[in-house]
Amino acid sequence: MRELRSWIFLGVGLLLASLTGLVMYGLSQQVAPAPTVSASSSIEVVVAKLDLPVRTVITADALMRKSYAVDLVPEGAVVREADAIGLTTVAPIARGQMLVSGQLAAVGGKKGASVTLEKGLVLVSFPTTDPLTLGGLLNVGDRVDILASAAVGTGENTRTSQTTLQNLEVLDILGPTKDQPQRATALVFAVDHQVALVLKYLRDSQASIDLAIRSRAESQPVTTVSVNQTFLVQTYGFRR
Repeated sequence: MRELRSWIFLGVGLLLASLTGLVMYGLSQQVAPAPTVSASSSIEVVVAKLDLPVRTVITADALMRKSYAVDLVPEGAVVREADAIGLTTVAPIARGQMLVSGQLAAVGGKKGASVTLEKGLVLVSFPTTDPLTLGGLLNVGDRVDILASAAVGTGENTRTSQTTLQNLEVLDILGPTKDQPQRATALVFAVDHQVALVLKYLRDSQASIDLAIRSRAESQPVTTVSVNQTFLVQTYGFRR
């Protein structure tokens, strides 16, 4: 009987020792450090090679690739040029900025400037040789007034100057490129259909056109008095 009790105690001791070992192993697994991701892990994404204003149709020469640490790349970042080419920007993208899918639009499979154009507006180009534009003082986002001089009526001294269209936002400035070195400089506006016709008439009538860049603090239309020879004589004392 005494020998049987010894064997029982021995068995219980072995069982408790085994259970204790299993518990300790489980605890050691829980406190073990998680595997770390190498800080050098990086991914190549597509970035803008130049400033891309809103409503810009993206072309291959506007893109480049750049490597970033994985944890710095936002969700939706574009990783292939093919996923961006032909799409239209719905927000300005600065040079060197990563392209994210939310910045680009292709509604219903359609691509191009019309995707983000408001209903009732049309996109037009307005060729210009204005010194402010050619001198680099006019930038995308500026607002301009169009000053026109044209022959009005019949007889002598019919040439008159007047402020015409006002507060037009410059959406883009088209100019010569490497592939098209002879391309004329033109401004791009989004205007209603009637204003588009006025712009066309001013261009086709060969009126003398200059631009006035507006202050960003001024958005209301202004009223000006047309200027001709009679105005100069009466106002400034010019002699005929």
